[in-house]
Amino acid sequence: MARNMKVYGGLTFIEGKQLRTIVATSTKKKAMEILDESNYSFNNYWNETSDKVELETALKEPNTIFVASTSTGFDFVKYQKNDNRS
Repeated sequence: MARNMKVYGGLTFIEGKQLRTIVATSTKKKAMEILDESNYSFNNYWNETSDKVELETALKEPNTIFVASTSTGFDFVKYQKNDNRS
């Protein structure tokens, strides 16, 4: 596991559903790039998480987006962006 990694969590809209989304990166800027989020959106709707499940999931594969099946779920799977965000 890389040093100084942080896990950021927020909600994304994918195929009309609002889903809990996490990503581990070394910088906030990198997280915004991976998630394709604006500075405004990221600063207002995302935060650094301390949830054990989210940390364990995201830190296994840094720079990878994980989504749950609901906005409050913890059943994370890797997400492959294919422009299904609405």
